[in-house]
Amino acid sequence: MRFFLCLLFLSVYNLYSQNDDEKLAAQYMSDKDYLKAADIYEDLSKKKPESVYYYENLLQCYILLSDYKSAEKLVDKRIKKFENQYNFKVDKAYLYQLQGFSSKRDEVLKQLLEINFQYIDEVNQLANGLIKRKFIDQAIALYAKAQQSFKSEGDFAYELSVLYFQTGKIQEGTEQLLILAAANDALYNEVKNRIIVAYADNNEHYKLLSNLLLQKLQKQPDNYAYNEFLIWSFTQQKDWTGALIQAKAVDKRLKDEGRKVLELAYVFINNEAYDPAISAYEYVKSLGTDKRYYYQAQQGLLNCGMASVRMSNGANAETLKTLESEYISFIYLNGINWQTAEQIKELAELYIYYLHQPEKGIAQLNKVMETPGVNPTLLAQCKLDLGDAQLIVGESWEADLLYKQVEKTFNNDPLGQEAKFRYARLCYFRGDFEWAQTQLDILKGATTQLISNNAMRLWLIIQDNLGLDSTDEALKIYAEADLLIFQNKYNDALIKLN
Repeated sequence: MRFFLCLLFLSVYNLYSQNDDEKLAAQYMSDKDYLKAADIYEDLSKKKPESVYYYENLLQCYILLSDYKSAEKLVDKRIKKFENQYNFKVDKAYLYQLQGFSSKRDEVLKQLLEINFQYIDEVNQLANGLIKRKFIDQAIALYAKAQQSFKSEGDFAYELSVLYFQTGKIQEGTEQLLILAAANDALYNEVKNRIIVAYADNNEHYKLLSNLLLQKLQKQPDNYAYNEFLIWSFTQQKDWTGALIQAKAVDKRLKDEGRKVLELAYVFINNEAYDPAISAYEYVKSLGTDKRYYYQAQQGLLNCGMASVRMSNGANAETLKTLESEYISFIYLNGINWQTAEQIKELAELYIYYLHQPEKGIAQLNKVMETPGVNPTLLAQCKLDLGDAQLIVGESWEADLLYKQVEKTFNNDPLGQEAKFRYARLCYFRGDFEWAQTQLDILKGATTQLISNNAMRLWLIIQDNLGLDSTDEALKIYAEADLLIFQNKYNDALIKLN
């Protein structure tokens, strides 16, 4: 028992002593006293010859001291002891390079690249050794040879892509990533993210990607990854036409009833590319009423049409009438229910703000509000639009009531802030400027940028014009003209302004 305790004590003592020596050597390295550091690492290496950490630090000490004789001796011992760890032979080539012995360096590297490996781990070990010593071209050559030897293009494709991109070889790096994606569909998103990082928004690189994919698809037209990447590469270039053509081709080949085109339409909408989105929805709709995505295509067409009108703040009469007809047809086919409530609300919006038929808009909004099961948020949006419509037809107190209802229900929500703004605007129209400013003061810090900006704009109009000549009569006339413009009574507004 006593003997065992002595051994344990000695082991613990040696461990602490070793840790102290290690810290001291590290300190010498930090102080650039490489000779003293080397002395300690030599002792530590003798006590623990298998330690790569001690070996690496000792080697660096010798190199920094330009003691290449000791460095080579150290490396040779490692090569002899660990015959199958080829990274030590790389270190030998590295030492030759540091001394300017390029022919000796090349001979060692050549011998390493001629080895026929049986296992992937051996290849990776040597490649890591080459990369560590900055022999990047040799690492690329090693992986390329191994890729052929193992007869599996998916192997080493990622590693090769990293090295190619690192050396600025964009096409070669891209080809390797495409090989990887083609070998395993599950890696699609990972490869896509890698491309995004490597390309750094360079549009020319995405063009290169598209060209590579088109070449590959000529040989493998049904390859899932290549088709997916080609559509995606077009969207990255904002080539909506190219993306849509490819998506249609894939959809027809797979007999997917428009699913891929429908997914692409969402991408178009997110980029505010409404015209190609409309074309995408029209394609899906054209596949027939019996297809599973027909209803979504109908909805998408309406949403895109309305979004386009909103973005342009209007459209020509023909476009607006066509959109109106599409909404009416959709509601007629699908009925008035909670599922079509949003489309009915959008039709009302079309009537109120763009076709200038507020009475029709009011009728549509009342339909939504009488429909059971409608989402409360959508109902509140309908109330706000109904308030605007009532204001347009001259029922300002009805508008007042509707705005306050929404503000109360959604007090701490952007929808409530929108209701408060519309109420403040109503106060402004009435000439109650001080109360309007009180409301707008609160809204200047609104969470929604649009509400905040609108509130600031109206607040400044009141602030800049209130009390300029000891009366607010001029501002009242201006506010009345603003209301007439809101009510689409432009001639009356001009008379007021004059």
